[in-house]
Amino acid sequence: MDTELQFDQAAPAAACSSCQGGLHHSYFQANGHVLCERCAEGIRNAFQGQCGGFLRFLKATAFGIGGGLAGGAVYTAVLAIAHIQAALITILIGYLVGKGISKGCGGRGGLVYQILAVLITYLTIGFSGALSDVLTRDLAGGSLLKGTLICISGSVFGAFDVGTSDILGGLIIFFGLFQAWKSNKAVRVEVTGPHALAPTITGPTAPALPTPSNTPPSLPQSA
Repeated sequence: MDTELQFDQAAPAAACSSCQGGLHHSYFQANGHVLCERCAEGIRNAFQGQCGGFLRFLKATAFGIGGGLAGGAVYTAVLAIAHIQAALITILIGYLVGKGISKGCGGRGGLVYQILAVLITYLTIGFSGALSDVLTRDLAGGSLLKGTLICISGSVFGAFDVGTSDILGGLIIFFGLFQAWKSNKAVRVEVTGPHALAPTITGPTAPALPTPSNTPPSLPQSA
């Protein structure tokens, strides 16, 4: 990009911030970024369009559950192997769930995705705690059905029980839920344009000097 001082410049950049393509005649703006027409239309469809909403929600749910499984596996392993109540790992669960949902919904965010993130995080924390108890304390007595019911019940009530019985653990779980919530706050994108792209002048124009004449000046005539 030319670093010379420019005058009468209408657009703040000569290339699209997204695809780095050159701008010709006009440009669009989105939250301070300069875009070409194709990228501006893509952002409009991604953040302002309503098409594909249900499929987007399913994708966000799948990605969120995937993040929950990853974080829950770590939490279950620590509880079952180390036999310690590592509540700090619930923040990791909230982070992984929140980022997974954000990835699945294309970064749109919003109240629906925030509630989804908190719900998956809450259920994952309770399920992981119940599963570790089933694996280490043999609460199911070898019965798969009983073990499944214990895990389902733990998913619903486990995180609540920890939060009400242990103040510190409850605060940490709250931060884990908040981590999932804030990862999916709504993103507001306003696309404006097209704006006219004025010609760019790269330097001042020097005034034209008179062209010297080759004809010698005439002498005055004697009387």
